[in-house]
Amino acid sequence: MAFPPLEIQQLVAEIAAILRNRNQTLAISEAACGGLLSAYIVSVNGALDFYIGGKLVYLMKQRLKLSGLLDSEISSYMGPLEQVVLRLARTAKYELGSTYVLSETGFAGPTTDLHLRRDNDSVSVPVGTVYLGISGPEGEKSMSWATGNVVRSENMEAFAKRGLEFFLDHLRLQT
Repeated sequence: MAFPPLEIQQLVAEIAAILRNRNQTLAISEAACGGLLSAYIVSVNGALDFYIGGKLVYLMKQRLKLSGLLDSEISSYMGPLEQVVLRLARTAKYELGSTYVLSETGFAGPTTDLHLRRDNDSVSVPVGTVYLGISGPEGEKSMSWATGNVVRSENMEAFAKRGLEFFLDHLRLQT
């Protein structure tokens, strides 16, 4: 089996070509993908032409702090949201200085347990839900998407692929 899969190679090659042609850069802030988005991006030859790096913010409390939430907001946090993914993108764009940031957070599975150690946690978002965000020169945009799957590794791959598709669709609209 090739890494990354052919369909991912094609997405990354088109993203790379667009960013190189426009002399633009990309950074990634990821959580539920566990570094897979960045691994896909750096799998293309010459990724250093457009990819400046990223952040893997895996532990929930650190993810929230790095997204710019206040301690009071963290204490009432109920799970990944589009506002969080946009804050992650905005913060990484500021910190890393890239043209674009693609960010993601979600529930890869097998549960939605956030390990925040609060009583009465109730998350209505199912396993297999991802939130994707883009921060760039045109502003910010986000989306949520659900796989309907509870298998962690399959969700991680699906989240990363959907993130690349989301970003590529955005780039295509910026001609």
